[in-house]
Amino acid sequence: MVKINFFLVNEDDEGRRLDNFLFSKFKKTLPKTKVYSSIRKAKIKVNQKKSKADYKLAVGDKISYPEFTIKAKLSESPNLEQHLEVIKESIVYESDRFVVINKPPNYSVHGGSGLNFGVIEIVRKLYKYSENFNLAHRIDKSTSGCLVIAKKMSALRDIHKQFRERSVKKVYECVVHGEWPENLKVIESELEVKKTNETERKVRKSKKGKKSKTKFTITEKYENFTRLIALPYTGRTHQIRFHCYDAGHPIVGDEKYSFKENQTKAKRLMLHAKEIIFMDGEKQVHAIASENYNFFGGRDERT
Repeated sequence: MVKINFFLVNEDDEGRRLDNFLFSKFKKTLPKTKVYSSIRKAKIKVNQKKSKADYKLAVGDKISYPEFTIKAKLSESPNLEQHLEVIKESIVYESDRFVVINKPPNYSVHGGSGLNFGVIEIVRKLYKYSENFNLAHRIDKSTSGCLVIAKKMSALRDIHKQFRERSVKKVYECVVHGEWPENLKVIESELEVKKTNETERKVRKSKKGKKSKTKFTITEKYENFTRLIALPYTGRTHQIRFHCYDAGHPIVGDEKYSFKENQTKAKRLMLHAKEIIFMDGEKQVHAIASENYNFFGGRDERT
C-alpha cells in the first residue's frame, strides 16, 4: 500500500503557486518534470482534490503526496560515457526543434523504478540548455527504433497535435512465431490496459477498452517464423505485441505476450520501430532507423 504524506500551508506560503511551493520542498529529490506529472495525474492533491500547477495556496491547505522513489543521479551511473556514446551515435535526424533517436533495445525511454536514467535523461546530458527537451511519444523498453524528442515546448505541442490528428505515420517491423496467414491483413480490437503491479502493465481485449487497428504485411518467411511490416493506425499500449499474440503468432522474444510452446532464448524482443513520418514546421521528416540490432539478418538469435 502506498504511503501518503502531507504538507500543511502556513501564512509564509500563502499565495504561492502550488508548483513553486513543491519545487522548494522537493528541490533535492525530485525533478520538476516529476512534480508536474504528479500534479497532472492527481498523485499530488490539494485538500483531497486534483489541482492545477498554478493554483494559489491558502492558509490551511492540505497537500497530499505519495512516498516517491528517489532516483540516483545519471552522473553516478556506471558506464556513463558508454551510454552517452551509444545514444549519440544513434541520432538519425536533428533540427532546432527535434531529435530522432534509433533507440537500442533494452533502453527505457525514461528513468523509473529501479532505473536512474533512460534515453531522455541521456539526451539531456548530451546537450546544453536541454531542460525543455521532452519525449514526444514512448516506445517499450524492449522495442528498438525511432523515438522522437522535442527540444522546445512549442515543438512538443505541435507534434502532440499531429499525433492527436493521426497525421504521424509509423512503420514497424517484427518477426513472429509460426506461419502468418496470407489473408490476415488487418486486426482490430478494443484494448484495455491493466496494471499488474506498480510498474508493469498488460493489455487485454475488453468492451470497455479503446479501439485499436493494425495493418500487417508479410515480407519474408522462415522455417517456423514470419517477418512482418506492421502499420499501427492507432497508438495503444502494446498494440502490435497484443495483436500478434491474439492472432496466435506472438512476436519472437516477447515474454509478456506469448504461449508456452513459443518460449525461446531470444536475447531481445523482435520488434523495431523502423520509420516515422511527421512535420517539422513546414518540412516533412521521414526518419528511418536502420535495422542494426540483430534481427534474423546477420547473427541468428533464434537459438
